[in-house]
Amino acid sequence: MRRLILLPLFLLIALSGKLETMSRAAQDDGFAKFYAEFQAAVKAGDKEKVASMTDFDDFYWEATDALRHVKTREAFLKNYEKMFTPAIKNKIAIAKPKKDEKGYYSIQWHTTNFEYGFEFKPQKDGGYKLEGYTVGPY
Repeated sequence: MRRLILLPLFLLIALSGKLETMSRAAQDDGFAKFYAEFQAAVKAGDKEKVASMTDFDDFYWEATDALRHVKTREAFLKNYEKMFTPAIKNKIAIAKPKKDEKGYYSIQWHTTNFEYGFEFKPQKDGGYKLEGYTVGPY
């Protein structure tokens, strides 16, 4: 008798997990695919691909004064190696993006004195683009 009571309970729990997974898949806004492609392009050093995934209309890079002036695709490609250092590539490889209330995604990390982060902006076509890299006091 006890097994008959527990069986429906286990089935309900299993079904609710599947429904939650299906719900998450239905709500996927495409960022996971974008970010996987972004990570792969950064890992491969494919600066052309990374540039195509960047929004140059609102682009910023706050690492150094010289890199703050990178505002075009050409400047981005020229300075790519200075921007995507091994340490930054590593952070991109392991980071778990978080979504804010406006639909932007970001990855952030901290040191003793500074906070670093990448911001990804939703686009009108439903996709995403890299908006910039921030550095600030922590």
